[in-house]
Order: sequence, then C-alpha cells, then structure tokens
Amino acid sequence: MRAFLAASVALASLMIASQAKAQAPKPPGASNTPSVAGAAEAGAVNLDEISVEARSPTFGTTGFVATRSTAGMKSNASILETPATVSVITRDELDVRGVQDLNLATAYTPNVTALDYPGGQGAPTFTLRGFNAINFENVYEDGLRYGFNIYDQNVEPYAYERIDVIKGPLSVLYGAGQPGGIINLISKRPSFVRSNEVFIQGGSFNRVQGGFDLTGPVEGNEQFAYRITGLVRQSDTQVAGSPDDRIYISPAITWKPDADTSLTVLAKYANYRRGGSEQSLPVIGTIVPSSFGFIKRDLFVGQPNLNEELLDNRSISYLLDHSFAPGWIFHSAFRYLETDSKYQATALSFPVSESLLSTTPYIRNQNSRAILADNHIEGRFETGLLQHNIVLGVDYQNYVRRNRQFLGQDDFILDLYNPVYPTAINIPMTQFGLIQRQSVQQVGLYGQDQIKAGGFILTGSLRNDFFDSQVTSTSDFAPVLPVATQSLSALSYRGALGYEFDSGIVPYVSYATSFNPQVGGTTRTGTQLGPNEANQIEGGVKYQPPGVNALFTASYFEITQTNIARPDPTFIGALIATGEATSKGFEIEGKITLDSGVSFIAGYTHLDTRVTKDTTLAIGSRLPNAPENALSLFADYAFPAGSILGGLRAGGGVRYVGSRTDATNRDFLPSYVLVDASISYDLSYIDPRLKGATAAITGTNLFDERYFSPAFQQNFVREGFRRNVLGTLTYRW
Repeated sequence: MRAFLAASVALASLMIASQAKAQAPKPPGASNTPSVAGAAEAGAVNLDEISVEARSPTFGTTGFVATRSTAGMKSNASILETPATVSVITRDELDVRGVQDLNLATAYTPNVTALDYPGGQGAPTFTLRGFNAINFENVYEDGLRYGFNIYDQNVEPYAYERIDVIKGPLSVLYGAGQPGGIINLISKRPSFVRSNEVFIQGGSFNRVQGGFDLTGPVEGNEQFAYRITGLVRQSDTQVAGSPDDRIYISPAITWKPDADTSLTVLAKYANYRRGGSEQSLPVIGTIVPSSFGFIKRDLFVGQPNLNEELLDNRSISYLLDHSFAPGWIFHSAFRYLETDSKYQATALSFPVSESLLSTTPYIRNQNSRAILADNHIEGRFETGLLQHNIVLGVDYQNYVRRNRQFLGQDDFILDLYNPVYPTAINIPMTQFGLIQRQSVQQVGLYGQDQIKAGGFILTGSLRNDFFDSQVTSTSDFAPVLPVATQSLSALSYRGALGYEFDSGIVPYVSYATSFNPQVGGTTRTGTQLGPNEANQIEGGVKYQPPGVNALFTASYFEITQTNIARPDPTFIGALIATGEATSKGFEIEGKITLDSGVSFIAGYTHLDTRVTKDTTLAIGSRLPNAPENALSLFADYAFPAGSILGGLRAGGGVRYVGSRTDATNRDFLPSYVLVDASISYDLSYIDPRLKGATAAITGTNLFDERYFSPAFQQNFVREGFRRNVLGTLTYRW
C-alpha cells in the first residue's frame, strides 16, 4: 500500500508540474484541448484525441462497430494503432442478440471459449487463445479486475455499455494474469442527453424479467447527469430444481464542471440466487450411450434441500478524467467491493457403477472484500519529427477472502436413470472440512510510449509488479497446515512496430510477456513455486475502409507458457515448475454496420495447442477446452422506413465449435453447431401513439443441439446451454 501511495504522489506531482507549464488560464467552460483546426495551426498532432470526450464508452462506436478502445493501451489510441487483436461487443449487438450472460456475450468473438454451467455453480470461466483463466484472472470492469474467486461474483450484461476483448499477454498493463488476453466490461455511465428505457421479458424455463435504464441531466444543474439501471428476474433453468433469480441495481452520477473534467461515481448492488450443485455427468450416458441409454437432459445431480447459491455483491466506484493541459489527461479509477456468498450443494465424488454416482454434500460460506485503484497520465508531444503518446501509471489491488466449509457425514448415492432424492440431509455446522483465509496484494508501476514518424508506429511498454499473497488453512483432517506465502517482483514488457497506410490498412508485429503467480503448491524442499511466465509473438493486419463503418482484423500468434506446476515424479505431493505449453494459430474477424441497415459479424479461429513439457501428460497433448477450429457468423438487417416491411429488424447467426479435450487429454468432446436468431418490430408503424415501443423475440440454440463442456474430473462433462427463446417488450423515450 505504501508503494502505491508513493507512486500516486509521484504521478500527482508530475501532473502538477505539467499543469504549471500549461498556457494562460482558460475562461470558464473552455477546454484545454484545442480543436482539430487549432491543433493543426499550432503544429501539434491530433491533440483532440486526448480528451475527456474520447474516453467515453460510446466514443467511436456506431451499431456493431467500435473503432476505439482504451483497454489495449490504457490510452485514447484507436484500435488501428493498438498492437494487439481487439474485439468489441457493443451495446447494440448485445441488445440485438438478446444476450443474457457473459458466455453468450462473447459467443461470436474469435478465440474465446466459455465453460457453460447449467443451473448455476459459480461465475463464467473462459479459455482465451487456448489458455484457461479461472477466478476472473482475465475479467476486468472499467479497467480494474472484476473479482478474484468465481464463487464471489457473477456478471449482469445489462449493466454494461460494451465489452472489449484484448487478445494476448497484457501483464505489461494489468499485472498478473493468463497470457490469452482480457475481457473488459465497461459500465453504463450517465449521459447529458436524456434517454430512458423500460422492458419486460418472458420465455423459456418460466423466465419473467423486467428492467429499466434511465439517464439524463439533473434539472436545474447542468453540470450533473444521473443514471440508474436496474433489473429483476425470476426464472427456472434447464436443470430441475435450480433457479436463476437475481436483483440488480446501479445508480450513478457524473459531475462535469467543464469540458476538461468528468467525475463519475457508480454504486452497484446485485443479489443472485441460483442452484449450487455441480452438474457434472459421466461421458458414458451423455456423449455415448450406456447400457441404460442416455441420461435425461434436465437431470438434477444433487439433493433438493442442499442446492442453493446465494451471492450478495456491493461496490462503490469512481472514474475521474481531467485534461489538465493541452494534450495531457489524468485518469483515476477506484473501486471498493465486498461480497457474501453461501452455497448449499453437493459435489461429485466418484462413480459407483455405470448408473450410480456417489455425491458429497457440503456447505460453503465465504465473504470477501477488495480495494482496487489505477492512476495514470497520458500525454502527447513532439520531439523533432517524432510524435509521442506516453502513458505513466500505478495500480493497486488488495483482496481478502474468508472461506468456511462444512462437510456432510455421509455420501449420497444417486441413480442417474431413476433418481430418488432424500427428503432432507442435515450438515452439522460445528463440523468443518476447511477454514481458509486468503489475501492478495499487488502494486504495479508501468510506462508506455507510442512513437509515430510518418506512417510508422513504434510502441514500447514496460512494467514492474510487486506481488504478495498468503493462504492460511486449518482442517479437521489436518489441524495445522503450512501457511502458503509468496512474494515476488515481476518485470513485463511489450514492443511493437506497425505502419499506417492512407488506405486504412495497418500491418503490425508485436512481442509481449506475462506472468501469473502459482499460490499454494510447494517443492519437495518446501519452497514456493515461481510464477508462470509466458511470451507471445504476433503479426497481423487491420483494415478500416475510409468512409465505411467497418473494421477487419487478421492476426497470427505464437504463445509459449513456462514454469507450469506439475507433480514431482520423485516426491509424492510435491510440485516442480517444469511444465511448458504452446498455443499458436490465427484468427480473422470482421464487423460492419452500414447506413442501409445491414450489420454483419464474422469470425474464424484456427488454434494449435500442445503440451511440450510435462511429468504426467504425453508430450503433444492438447490444452483443455481449446477447439482447433471455430467459426461464427451473424447478420442483422433493419428494413428501410419507407418499405412495406419498415420497422422490422431481423437477424440470424450460426456458431461452429470444433472438438475439444479435457485437462487429462483422454476425454474428447465432439464438435457442435448452434443456430441463433432475433426479430424485432417498431410498434409505431402500427399506431403512431406507440412511438418508442418495440417488440422482440430472440432465440439461442434454436434446434436444441446437445453439446458439452469439460468438467473438473476425467470421464465427466457438463451439458451446454439448451434452446432459450425470449420475448421482450421495450419502451424508450
């Protein structure tokens, strides 16, 4: 914490020094940022891009296409100038596809594969470019890590203006993490243009849902704008006895005293009630039939009186942007987060026979809190013929979790083909299996310079992290367990070179590194393992056709991750950091929204993942849940207002995901194809008095294709999401 405060003071001092060099005081309401014409007259370089306005989530976004993202550079750079593959899922795309969860939000994004959890059991887990990231290692909100444990948090997509996916190692900007990339959720923020929306929704699995999103200036004070977003849901799921209920509300207010300053305060409260039991099913009976046939798709694996996931999340945040001199801006983000969660569930223990499973009941109560902050300045200036865009910053993470688990005394045997559930099972709260306290603290110092000369774009980034963690555990089975501590300093860097042609084509090549601590395991001598380390080389090309609202990207990459913990073959229970894995492939993506009403998304991925060093897996084994090939297409068309079908908007998509394997590389999951569709109608075309009202129907997996995701254990899988059709009535004014 002291390191973070010292670095923050240094940043503030630098900002004040730069402020002192600024031009004469500006009149009230005027901006430090010159216009395009003014910048040209002064001989400066596009200073209008470094502004409070340019950091708005909607800046540079139309329909399905976004041309700017702050996530890949922590600056106002365009996606064309960012030396990484960037995919943006806009609010318009989320609404048209009727997205209800983060898994489906990223379903059309190349090289992102989610694990489906039917009926609950924690938050989303993703594989990016072949590398599995759990515990929100790869998920951020407004540039700050979203969470640290999948049983602490969940995600409500209605809360976000857009979702940015940045591929490849990003430790140089965000610190510890897996090398496949990050998913950055960008919150809805107050607008000074009044806009209101309410909706009601119903459909599959007895879903009833309603929500509202209200924003506009505060009457009587033009410096303030408000936004309040809320949602209430009551729903069953495809798993019998597992609900999907939630309450979400987020009030926010923005203070904008002038064009150079914007301060937004966001509060969020979310309550989730879902099924808590792990819904893992054996391969025999799902992918291939058993002697009893196939297991029913709505089978509940658990015990009715022990099947509840209760999450209660609360947070308060602020986002500050201040342009303190021409071409300079200060960005500060802060969040305090606290959560309480309670699980009453059963975990799969082991198979007894082809038709019988032994399941273990347990209760898990945990609470956590986190403090997260990021302060950085961005500046643009010239040295001779070179144009610089620099970012200097410091960020901080502090997370504490307390976890207490109570175990049942007896396992429960479940017949998969003729289930009979006990009326009640009691777990004495005095008997625990594990009490654990986990703390994580990370301070990162980073700097970046993007240099332009003619059409050339040279990017250099450097960061050092100071990471500390501690896990303290006690158990009935081993009252005294060793305290797992880890302290390390890690250096990350990125270098890239690109060239921007006048035609809107930007080829580039980049090299980046990352690290991710391994907490909890020890070597045979009792020492802690060092972090995973990874590096990536990527080459690609981006194309933004002049005058067309479209963006096309293509890239080839090779990632190598080393120091992977593997069992020590010479000492039972110990680990050695000798594992190594590679992931290489290419991906293509295109997004278009035209004035004619046509919007289109296309993506393709080819991925080759291999284990190159290991003590238990065969060399050449594939990484789990990483399909070799994946293809997605989605098209949407809004019929012209003057046509016979004016007011109608229709879309459809197809998703192909190739075969995958589990972590043991012995279970192979077959490929699958899913079809989605959407249709909406502006009701004012029926009656002008209905202006602002829209009726829509959206459907995912329309043909109810049966597919599977890997489970935690060998020879087990999870059902994928079944057909889900929803009808929505929305009124906007």
